[in-house]
Amino acid sequence: MTKPKILISEDEVIIAEDLAASLEELGYETCAIDAGEDTIDMIRETQPDLVLLDINLRGSADGVDIGSRIREEFKIPFIYLTAYADHATIDRAKKTEPDGFLVKPFDEKSLRSAIEIALYKHDSSQKNGKETNGNQLEHKEQEVTSDYIFVKVKHRIIKVHYSDILWVEAYDNYSFIVTADQKYLVSSTLKDMEHKLPSQNFVRVHRSYIANLDKIEALEENSVVFSKGDVPIGKSYKKALMSKFNII
Repeated sequence: MTKPKILISEDEVIIAEDLAASLEELGYETCAIDAGEDTIDMIRETQPDLVLLDINLRGSADGVDIGSRIREEFKIPFIYLTAYADHATIDRAKKTEPDGFLVKPFDEKSLRSAIEIALYKHDSSQKNGKETNGNQLEHKEQEVTSDYIFVKVKHRIIKVHYSDILWVEAYDNYSFIVTADQKYLVSSTLKDMEHKLPSQNFVRVHRSYIANLDKIEALEENSVVFSKGDVPIGKSYKKALMSKFNII
């Protein structure tokens, strides 16, 4: 799979280099590091998939000015980076419709989540924009079939068998599908996932978790145990969950 290319527009050299190192660790490609003044030209030259843009760039154009131009001239997502910004700057920034905000300092988990969500949302909106008549296939973020679903990951649609899913975990208005060796972010709420997964196998065990009954290895007082880890059991879900098992 081709690595997503990310351009960093940050005028603090040490921060930019640390960010590039983090992106490499996470499996992304840093196609350029720019101090801000030449960001637009660098986008034209390197054609990144996403831009990480410091909101407080120094110079004749700050990050918000550049973000506005990215929104107007390019069909790519961008995420603002900021340690501090006054209300006026934030109000200006919101009007440029960024694909995310990251507040410094941020960890790699937050960085990955912000990038994956931005890429996913952008790719979905682009695909929806191309589907303009009834002769084209209706866009589906996930296609449910008898024993598997298709999950959209970056620029691919991957088949995930129900039997491989351990649990589904809520993440704001998204969800993570967790298997033994992967964790997929999907653009569906946990409530949506309840309707998409077969109810005979997948049961809500907590307000933030759906468990695959076939993959549960043990039950503890307040958690469900899987090969990969544990998920909590909510008090209001415990009775219904326990009724699913033949306990002797």
